[in-house]
Amino acid sequence: MNELDILKIFYDEMRAKSVTRDAVFISIDEATVAALSAKKGIAIPLEEAHRLTDICIANEWLERTTIDPGYNYLSLTEAGLQIVLMSEYR
Repeated sequence: MNELDILKIFYDEMRAKSVTRDAVFISIDEATVAALSAKKGIAIPLEEAHRLTDICIANEWLERTTIDPGYNYLSLTEAGLQIVLMSEYR
């Protein structure tokens, strides 16, 4: 698992709802990590998902949309979308 897996959560939600990136807000919480674990077929600790999310935030691929210092209501940035699209079409 890597940062791209976190970004793909947002991209998959965009595609599922047929909306643009600025309409998708996701919290990286136990429910999200459980769904990602099921999809990947491996147990992913919440702390690992948070560590990867921190890297995405530091690279400005994800951004916080509230003053909440946690991992709630995150949004995919344009740069993050470009990372996902590059990986999808290689």
